[in-house]
Amino acid sequence: MESYQVILRGGTPLGMAAGTDIAVSGGKIAAVGPSLPGRAELEIDAAGTLISPSFVDSHMHLDKVLTGLEEDATDTWAAVQIMLRHAKSLPRDQVREDVKRRARQVIDWEIAHGSSTLKSHVYCNGIWGLESVYAHRELKEEYAGRADILNIVPWPDDGDSALIDQLDQLARQGCVDFIGGFPYGMPDYRARIDAIFRKAEQFSLPIDLHVDEKDIPDANAFAYICQKTIDTRMEGRVTCGHLTTLSALPDEEAKPLIELAAQAKINVITLPSCNMYLRGREDAQPIRRGVTRIHDFLQAGVNIAYASDNIRDPFRPFGNGDMLEEGLFTAQVMQYGTRDALDKVFHMGTYAAAQNCLLTGYGLDTGCRADLTVIDAPTPSDALKSLSRRLWVLKDGRVVARDGVLV
Repeated sequence: MESYQVILRGGTPLGMAAGTDIAVSGGKIAAVGPSLPGRAELEIDAAGTLISPSFVDSHMHLDKVLTGLEEDATDTWAAVQIMLRHAKSLPRDQVREDVKRRARQVIDWEIAHGSSTLKSHVYCNGIWGLESVYAHRELKEEYAGRADILNIVPWPDDGDSALIDQLDQLARQGCVDFIGGFPYGMPDYRARIDAIFRKAEQFSLPIDLHVDEKDIPDANAFAYICQKTIDTRMEGRVTCGHLTTLSALPDEEAKPLIELAAQAKINVITLPSCNMYLRGREDAQPIRRGVTRIHDFLQAGVNIAYASDNIRDPFRPFGNGDMLEEGLFTAQVMQYGTRDALDKVFHMGTYAAAQNCLLTGYGLDTGCRADLTVIDAPTPSDALKSLSRRLWVLKDGRVVARDGVLV
C-alpha cells in the first residue's frame, strides 16, 4: 500500500471536483484523485473545504512595515517625510536588526493567513546602504521551509559607484531576485529605464518596477517600458506595479497601451487598498481613486495580480498580511460580485501572482510543490466574501500554520 507524507481527503481543490484527495510525498504533490488508496503520516479531513495553492503576495515592502506608527500622515508627502525620519534616525549598524524585527511580525501574519511566497521591494540608498538587502537575505534563510522571500533591489541613480559595485557583487552571488526601480519620477525616465534594462541584461535578472503611480493622465513611462520589453525580448519577465495613471486616461488613450502591454506580456500588479487610500487627495469632485484598469487588463489577456503593498506604515496605516482580505477589497472596488468574477479575483492572488514571481512548480498538479492552504469554505467566492478561516497551511508538504496559528 502506498505511503505518503500527507493526504488531504475529500476536499475541493481549486478548479477541481468536490471529493478529491491530494497526496503529498517529499514536499511535492504525489497524487490527485478521488478516494486515493494508501495511508499517510498525517491525514486531513478536508471535506467541504477549498484546497488552494498558497497565496503569493507579490508586491510589498517588508522593510517599511510597522514604521512611523507614532505619527499620523495626512498625505503622501507627509508619509515620505515620516519614512525618511525613521530611516535617518537609525544608526546604520542597527538597520538590519530593526528591519528583521518588524518584518518577522508581518511574515508570520502572512504565513498564518496562507501565503507561501512574498516578493518585497527593498529600501536601498545612501541612507541605509545595503543593510536592508542583507536583512532580506537573512530573512530568506531564516524562513526557509516556511515561506519563500524574494527581493526586488533598485540600483541607485545618483552615481554612488561604491554602492553600485557592492550591488553588482551581490547580483553575481545570486543574492538579487529582481531588478527594481521607480523610473517614472525621474527627470529623464527613458534614460533610467534604459539603465534598468541594461542591468537586467547584465545579470540575466527579471524586472519589477513601480510605474506611473500618480493621478495625472500621463502613462508615457509605461508605454516606454512596454516597448523596451519587446525590443529587448524580455516578454514575460517584466512586471509593472500600480499604473494608477491609467485610471485618469480616457478610454481611447488607455486601450492602445493595454494592447501594447499584452503584446509585451507585461505582468501587472494592482494595489487597490493602498492606491485607494493615497490617490486623489488633491482632487475636487469627481475624485480619482487611482485603481488601475483591472477589468481592461483581464479582458486583454494581461496577467494581473493584486497584492498588499504597504502594511501599517506611513503610506497606509492598515493591513493584516491577509491576501483574502486584500482580495475582498479588490473585488468590492471592482464591483466584482458574481461567482465568475470572484473566481478571477481569487486567481489574481494565486496563479497570477505566482506568474509574476516566475515561480515554477506552483499549482495543484502532480509534481507541483505542496504549498497548500485549506480554507473553510466550499468555493473561492465564499472564501472571499467570508474571509474564511485558513484551517491548514502547508509549505513543501509540512504544516506551518493551523487555524490561524503558526506551528
